[in-house]
Amino acid sequence: MHRMVCFMTLVSGSTWAASALLAMVLILSVCSMGCATQKREGVVGAQSVGPSGPIDPGQYFRITVVDEDTGRGIPMVRLTSCSNVDFYTDSAGVVAYHEPGLMNLGVFFHVESHGYSIAKDWLGATGRNLKTEPGGSAVLKMKRENIAQRLYRITGSGIYADSVLLGDPVPIDEPLLNALVTGQDSTLATIYQGRLFWVWGDTGQPVHPLAANFKVTCATSVLPEKGGLDPEIGINLDYFKAGDGVKKMAPFEGKELVWLGSLMNVPDKTGRERLVARYARIKGPMTTVGRGLAEFEDAEQVFKEIVIDATDEENPPRGHGFKVTEDGTEYYYFFAEGLYRVPARYESVIDYSQYEGFTCLQQGATPKTEDPCLDRTSDGRLRYSWKKQTPVVGWKQLHDWKGNGHVRAEEIWHRFTDILTGDEVAPHGVTVCWNEYRKRYVMILSQIFGTSLLGEVWYAEADTPMGPWAYARKVVTHKDYTLYNPLQHPCFAKDGGRVIFFEGTYTREFSGAQVSTPRYNYNQIMYKLELDDPRLQLPVPIYRVEDTRHSYLSNSAIPGEEADREIAFYALEKPWEGSISVYRKLDDKTGAVRLELSSDGDQTPVAFYAEPADTASPSPCTEPLYVFAHRKTRAFLYTTDEAVPDADYARVSEPLCRVWKRPMEFNPFVR
Repeated sequence: MHRMVCFMTLVSGSTWAASALLAMVLILSVCSMGCATQKREGVVGAQSVGPSGPIDPGQYFRITVVDEDTGRGIPMVRLTSCSNVDFYTDSAGVVAYHEPGLMNLGVFFHVESHGYSIAKDWLGATGRNLKTEPGGSAVLKMKRENIAQRLYRITGSGIYADSVLLGDPVPIDEPLLNALVTGQDSTLATIYQGRLFWVWGDTGQPVHPLAANFKVTCATSVLPEKGGLDPEIGINLDYFKAGDGVKKMAPFEGKELVWLGSLMNVPDKTGRERLVARYARIKGPMTTVGRGLAEFEDAEQVFKEIVIDATDEENPPRGHGFKVTEDGTEYYYFFAEGLYRVPARYESVIDYSQYEGFTCLQQGATPKTEDPCLDRTSDGRLRYSWKKQTPVVGWKQLHDWKGNGHVRAEEIWHRFTDILTGDEVAPHGVTVCWNEYRKRYVMILSQIFGTSLLGEVWYAEADTPMGPWAYARKVVTHKDYTLYNPLQHPCFAKDGGRVIFFEGTYTREFSGAQVSTPRYNYNQIMYKLELDDPRLQLPVPIYRVEDTRHSYLSNSAIPGEEADREIAFYALEKPWEGSISVYRKLDDKTGAVRLELSSDGDQTPVAFYAEPADTASPSPCTEPLYVFAHRKTRAFLYTTDEAVPDADYARVSEPLCRVWKRPMEFNPFVR
């Protein structure tokens, strides 16, 4: 939550009334000065113009910081001089340096950035000594530790401030200040009426903290395929405005803040597009005092309440929505603490009785601490299924129940495991989309209590929206800073989904950092992720099915008619360093599947990739794969269980290889 909300809670009663009156006088006076200044400044092509006329780019020393792999400028790199003055690269990766008294000198700059590193100099310092000549330049290269590439800042002031000072061309129409926006919290976006419709929460303005918009800010942009900018280089946001600043897009009565979530574009029975969102009224430090559904009114260009919750109960939807078609019905799915869905029709999304929760609770249950009302089969298996008017159970609740013995760790239906360490990753905000390139649902999730409190971002994928969500790889890291509420943009995906884009809110809140990053703090940062990066090869479920011709294959290789499938273990679909090929052969007489480490030529298909059984340094997530043969049929069984399945089977060899562990029992193909 924005720091300005905390500021507002410091005053109360008559003190608040007096303070508010004084603040309004101050705001009105400052606004007039701020707006006048805004009108005098601007950018005409590459010509920089300030309040006193043109700016001379020749007075600056240009410092450019680039990714050593791509050559692209890196935004948000901090360069600190020996006199402890900080300079930050803009979205082009440049700094326009002009420090009176420290020009035409050798000046040392410490260089650092979240997820990037620079080689130490000959004295062991992480920086460089640069001759700061006016009109001169220097290029510094940094190694990207992040798998994802930081591209640019989407919102806020001075996105290309240094580029403008240097007279460089910039890719967006408003590189300095757009609609007086200096900071914005948590993005929602969906396509509406042929444009991308954007929604943000609390929005800062430059004139005063109390001049912020706490009742929703919106904008639209042109889609890339319709002439909008390539998402690699930027986004031109067309804000809904009131005067020079942004418009209050949810002007509900009352002093409470208004936040929107779960943005949906759904057709009504006439086929008309309707834009609906979940809203919350917020009072004080994150106290919710009202909830419901709001709809965008095309005529008035604002959101209005259409469903007001009768109680303070948090009804669905929750989280970012994504569309899934199942059994001929198109649904909106929402993945937050749990998983909800509703038919993607206007009449359904405004009717809470139409929502279903994916839950392990009994139908209509109200769980209690001593009795969680779990839905178990006759043999004791915890059963997850879609139920109406039944609460979902999130990751945190399931872990609490694990702690008091109500569920086992293996019964938790989504357990994100760090592929490198085997540690469990605690999810916070998630965003899910179908990815055509990977033929799976792709999730970008933020982690709570990672190497930073809330600044680590991970990649995961699954065969269905329900999972199995098992292994994950970190793609973005932050040192004592927050990047929360990530959002994928499927409309920006390129090369058939090989390249995806996501953003997150970069903020000092919840991080423990003592100093805010100038301009970048409390704004949206865009990232790019290339899914053919070998580091994103994650173990996938290898299934065993009744028809042995299709056994020991990944989901994408099994014909659709084979509905029931058992997860035998996890393995790789593509090789990574040190992996071996496991070939799949069919016995001509019995049709039994044999998994072997040798091929009979180019015609022998690879079933999956694994680690050698005798590897000296096995992954902490792998375990041996044992081979058993049926004494009568000679059918082979491959399992990570060392025990003999029953008397009809005998082990026929030492472990074939090492495959990845199955973190949980849940199988979305078995109900």
